[in-house]
Amino acid sequence: MNSTPHTQLLYGNKIELDKEKSFWRKVKYSFLLFTFFAFAGFFFISFIPGTIISSFGILAIIGIFLLKEKVNWEALCTFYLFYINVMLYVLALTTGGMKSHAVAWMATTIVTSYWFLGKKRSRYILLFSFILLCSLLAIELINGGPIMDSLSPAHQVIFNWTIDLGILLNISNDVKAIDLQTSIFQNKLQQNTDELIQFGEELSQTNEEINAQKEEIESQRDKIEKNHLELAKSLNNVTDSIRYAKTIQMALLTSQEELKKIFKEVNILFRPKDHVSGDFYFARKFDNRTLIVVGDCTGHGVPGALLSMVGLEALDRLEELPNTPAELLEQLDHYFFEKLRQSNIDGNNDGMDISVAYIDHDYRFQYAGAKGKGLLVDNNGIVPLKSTNRSIGGRIKKSKGFEVTEMQIQPDTLICLYTDGYVDQNGIDGKIGSLRFREVLKKYYLKYTKDCVNELETLLDNETEGFEQRDDITVFVAIHH
Repeated sequence: MNSTPHTQLLYGNKIELDKEKSFWRKVKYSFLLFTFFAFAGFFFISFIPGTIISSFGILAIIGIFLLKEKVNWEALCTFYLFYINVMLYVLALTTGGMKSHAVAWMATTIVTSYWFLGKKRSRYILLFSFILLCSLLAIELINGGPIMDSLSPAHQVIFNWTIDLGILLNISNDVKAIDLQTSIFQNKLQQNTDELIQFGEELSQTNEEINAQKEEIESQRDKIEKNHLELAKSLNNVTDSIRYAKTIQMALLTSQEELKKIFKEVNILFRPKDHVSGDFYFARKFDNRTLIVVGDCTGHGVPGALLSMVGLEALDRLEELPNTPAELLEQLDHYFFEKLRQSNIDGNNDGMDISVAYIDHDYRFQYAGAKGKGLLVDNNGIVPLKSTNRSIGGRIKKSKGFEVTEMQIQPDTLICLYTDGYVDQNGIDGKIGSLRFREVLKKYYLKYTKDCVNELETLLDNETEGFEQRDDITVFVAIHH
């Protein structure tokens, strides 16, 4: 919709009455009248004062035309009306005073001034004319009649007729100007009315379009709200399912009661990134040997949790321990390869990083890791456990065997197997890192593992406030019987 004309309409088309053209037309008529009066007074009624007064009027009109481009037309109009009143006053004095028809002409200038100059300025012309008429009356009352009455009765009639003709032409010009401006006003008013009607129709059409759009928006909003409710319901269902899956996963992990039977002290920091975890831990006693496993499956959340269940299933099926942790890792690798059908071309390539430790009753300690992480803390400080740069599972055929670390440990040795989620977690000072992790473990050698895990949790919470957890976290801390 074109808004320009309607904007003008709404803020008002300033309908200016073209008074300036009417004024200049009046000035031209006055010039012709003064010229006619000058010749008539000189040749027909031999009235020299009338000829002189008319000549001054001609000179004044010429001066007004000369100032047309330099002075505002309203100022020239004001001068013109004052000057006309003075001329008519002098003319009345010389042609019989109050009985002269020049007095009637003076009265018509009030209408002219009101039309051209408006109500405020015309008051000054009215006051001036009133003063002149009052002075003319006062002169006649004091003098007992007009000062000059130089015209014969016949000439007085001719003069008055001429003045009446001038009055008629003057009023005719004003009426014509008013009629012209009224016609212009009516045309502009009709034009604005038509624009207003058209604007109203367009506004009505726009309102209908807006209402249609509003209904469409409300319909879309209702659909979105409905979809939102459905999605929220689905999300709640999924969340409830995942929470239940967490319960199942926690049930599959080695219970705290069983762990306490195996170890002198044991505590675990287990914090999934989501509700369920791709990390897992497992511990079991086989005759005179204890098995500890901490695994980190590919991904986290539901996919990682499903893989962790594969790992837990494989460990739970063990009836006896292989001779070394390396042999157990090979069995797990084969189990993943078969279970996940990774021999197929389109089979998945998922697997896990894992740490495996054996502890005999005489404290002989064996360790092997598939990219896993582990360390010991004793009276000599931190003892890192070396892992092989190879993962469990995946389609790539491996030729590299798993390396086993074997040593004798003390009864009070602190054993720690963990995933990389803790040390790789971003915090206020960057990653937490292995250095601060090891400092906490070293600090709690010969102390309670529970306090050690609590401090690890406190450090994690303080460092990661405002940071998103990037991976599952598992730290298994124990002291063997």
